[in-house]
Amino acid sequence: MKNPNRIKKALTKWKAKWITDETRITIVGCTSEPHEGSKKEFKKFFDKSIYFPFPDYTTRRLMWKVFIENAGGRLKPDFQLSTLAHISEGYSAGSIKKTCENVLTKFRKERLDQRPLTLAEFIGPLSLCGCTMDDQWKEFQNFTGFITGDDKRRTAIEAANSGDGDGGDPKKKKGGKKKKK
Repeated sequence: MKNPNRIKKALTKWKAKWITDETRITIVGCTSEPHEGSKKEFKKFFDKSIYFPFPDYTTRRLMWKVFIENAGGRLKPDFQLSTLAHISEGYSAGSIKKTCENVLTKFRKERLDQRPLTLAEFIGPLSLCGCTMDDQWKEFQNFTGFITGDDKRRTAIEAANSGDGDGGDPKKKKGGKKKKK
């Protein structure tokens, strides 16, 4: 996002002039840099939000298999898909697909019978794709939690389950005053 203010001005202008409650329109806002904009303004502008999380281990393993086969590759039964799934933690589905397409060139596919695919062939091209580091991952989670309201719900649930019996209200204390006999 080079200039978020330029987009903000245009969208605000459209929303004020042409978009009413009766207008049937979908505006999709997608960012890989949520820290560049204001969380409050994002939440105020968009009525609904959908979060697409990074794939977990099982999903990554399946994606590697499907993307390799879709790109024209053939996997031997002993191919280490599980290792690829572990190595690719923090990578998006697009990065995994791009890696498969970069490895399985026309020339490489023609020689699969003489030389089967190896794990090492995927590591180099995968390393050239963008990976989300832990600090970026936390930024994405914080942004998503704020936009979707999950942070508030999670805090309320944790407070209710904390075992203090007051439903998370710090003003209430368990037990109250003791009765004198």
